[in-house]
Amino acid sequence: MARVLPRQFVAPDRAAEIAELAEAVAYEHCSSLPVEPAQIARNKRITASFGQYGPNTFDGLLEHIQGRFHIFCNVDRVGDAASPRARFTLAHELGHYFIDEHRRPLQAGLAGPHGSQCEHESPILAEQEADLFAANLLMPAGRFVRQAGGVSPGMDGIRRLAERFGTSITAAAIRYAEADVQPCLVIKWDWSGYAWKRISASAFAAYLRTTYQALRDLPPDCPTRKAIARQAPPECGYFQAGTTAAAWFPRIKTGDWRDALFIEQAMPLGRFGVLTFLYAAR
Repeated sequence: MARVLPRQFVAPDRAAEIAELAEAVAYEHCSSLPVEPAQIARNKRITASFGQYGPNTFDGLLEHIQGRFHIFCNVDRVGDAASPRARFTLAHELGHYFIDEHRRPLQAGLAGPHGSQCEHESPILAEQEADLFAANLLMPAGRFVRQAGGVSPGMDGIRRLAERFGTSITAAAIRYAEADVQPCLVIKWDWSGYAWKRISASAFAAYLRTTYQALRDLPPDCPTRKAIARQAPPECGYFQAGTTAAAWFPRIKTGDWRDALFIEQAMPLGRFGVLTFLYAAR
């Protein structure tokens, strides 16, 4: 049995440094939206190719040969070059290029190329850093906050942001939580159970932190359990229902003053699992 690595997270100071780097690259190379990682690669004389490498291998790979960098993208996992996942994968590999600590070992021959799994799937710290770079490259904070202020709360607004920035729903939802547009949580499930979550700063400050991670602890008819059970979602593409803080946070009891009303939305992501979005009801 393969050993499951614990998920690592980038330290706050390091995250801020990488975000600043990515935004600087975005503004230098792309003055309007959407940011085009393929154009940035061409500007830096980085070549790229799309091929079939199998569904259980890598999303992308950055290789350094004879003084040149090349990005391989796996269409079996990311789709065609215009897909949101392919764009994120290119941006992720550009992260390995622009982050000095990632690029220099490749240039010096001290590290070989390695396949990356993008969009926040990998528990490895270097991959988390490249994902962070990709998110800030494709969705620079200033531009994202301005756009997010003009959309409705919830999945419909996040879907609009994903279309505007050319990203996946998952990437846009995470960025929405990180931007702290409103108190919210993003929870990712694979088909075997809980994978990870992101909490907005205002939700964290309100002590909305530890959530139930076992599906059996959630209400039996809640949107998340319906999605995990592979029920067909409504036409909008996701399940939705009202819920309470007590239904999701084990440290909050029913009737507690913190037992606020929430909206729970759960969207199936095909082979990538289910995304749950929780936000305060207004």
